[in-house]
Amino acid sequence: MIRRFATKSGVLRTLGIAVLAGAIATIGCGPELNSPASTDVSGTWFAAGPAAVLTNVTVVLAQTSGGTITGTYTATGTPNLQFCPLSGPCAISGIIINGTNTVFQVFFELQDAGQFTGQLNGGNILKGAMSRVDATEPIQFTKS
Repeated sequence: MIRRFATKSGVLRTLGIAVLAGAIATIGCGPELNSPASTDVSGTWFAAGPAAVLTNVTVVLAQTSGGTITGTYTATGTPNLQFCPLSGPCAISGIIINGTNTVFQVFFELQDAGQFTGQLNGGNILKGAMSRVDATEPIQFTKS
């Protein structure tokens, strides 16, 4: 009888450890990286640049509860952009932005001009990189 009790307690202890380990593993897991972030990047943001052949970039973003970002941007483009003349910089305005704000990153595309990938820092800084064709450069937006 003592031997049976010892065997049962060993099995129960092993089972208890397995359940505890499973609970810790489940609690320790965070959300999926493509889940919408709890932060909201809606508002007006400005970056002096230069990045991805743009300067004086202002983006006006609106974010849905699902993390989808839409908006518009204005910027000064360099002659390297396909819609600027070869003679010098040009003003760009009214162009559409599409993207997402997930727990992993903020991403949006500035139509015909580049893509931003970065993170929201402290609620008023979007820090990351602008990329266009084969160039990627650091950029930091500040919320107005």
